[in-house]
Amino acid sequence: MKPADKSCPSSTCDEGATLLGVVNGDGTIGYISTPLTIDQDFIREAQEQGDPESNFRFSNKCVTTGCRQWSNGQCGVIDKIIHNNEDLNLPARLPDCSIRSSCRWYYQEGAKACSFCPYIITNMLEKKEAGVQPEQ
Repeated sequence: MKPADKSCPSSTCDEGATLLGVVNGDGTIGYISTPLTIDQDFIREAQEQGDPESNFRFSNKCVTTGCRQWSNGQCGVIDKIIHNNEDLNLPARLPDCSIRSSCRWYYQEGAKACSFCPYIITNMLEKKEAGVQPEQ
């Protein structure tokens, strides 16, 4: 797979995106076993529950330089998270993931990215306003 054919594991709720998981009450991602392609009905229902990116994780094609997170030829999200949290002791077992073979973060950082992935929520703003904080 070419570097340009990667999937962004933290995309927005857009038609054609893939649902990766649901944000649990503890702030982690619960991955779904069968990927679901997002359609307008899902988007409408998800928006009725608030900001979809605060409640779900989506994947879509990585747009590289078309993304505001792209920095120095790579995804700045996973780069910053890993390098700012290198002292964390994360589980060795990688989460089940439906996009690992195409994942930008895995391609860039390997299994270490998978260890951090369940703790990354695309949009925490709404969760913080509601008083929900991920467990430390």
